[in-house]
Amino acid sequence: MPPLFDAHSHLPRVGALEGPVLRRDHRRVVCGTCEADWPAVLAHAASHGQVLPMLGLHPWFVEDAAPGWAARLEGLLRSTPAGLGECGLDFARKEADRDAQESALRVQLQLARVLRRPVALHVVKAWGALLDVLREEGVPASGAMVHAYSGSLEIARELQAMGVFLSFSGDIQKPDRLSLRETLRAVSSDHLLLETDGASELEHVFETAARIRGIPVAELELLTWDNGSRCFRELWHEVVFPQ
Repeated sequence: MPPLFDAHSHLPRVGALEGPVLRRDHRRVVCGTCEADWPAVLAHAASHGQVLPMLGLHPWFVEDAAPGWAARLEGLLRSTPAGLGECGLDFARKEADRDAQESALRVQLQLARVLRRPVALHVVKAWGALLDVLREEGVPASGAMVHAYSGSLEIARELQAMGVFLSFSGDIQKPDRLSLRETLRAVSSDHLLLETDGASELEHVFETAARIRGIPVAELELLTWDNGSRCFRELWHEVVFPQ
């Protein structure tokens, strides 16, 4: 049975079980979204050997971040094998502080570059701004991924040319997301990842994606496993499977 890689998820909800039961050959990225999450993400990774932890400041929480958050994030990252994320830009709300979001993203991209850590990006209605930031800051050589990709095929091509991986969530299962399915079908095999985003069954996401791309599920599982090992290579070998 091929190994499985979930490129983006979150901590189990309060009151829920400890999350999905993971096979020994299953790896899962778990992202923090604000400072309050960071210790819990690290504790979760410490007790679940297959988890790749990511610590970041999500654009939704930038305006409420306490002063000094970036220094505290850097301190944790210097002492812990974790990546940067989830961070990014979300301009869906008219009242969003776009300048503050962009500043926070730049800080986290710079940390990813300096500390050689992968970065997971959240992007909603801010594709042009993201491309501008990535052109100016550069894509971290340690790996970058846009999670729950929802942009156009043209944007996807630009991001792939910059070396960014694109991860698709359970949204591909929605029959009305025709343009998203077309983008999934066209994305280069060496930049493709799949995820649950904490809301879907990973096996079902793989089944849908394989059907859309016209390839066997097992082939897609091996492909995304290999892509995950490249995108998250700075954390990949820190994962310790339980005996």
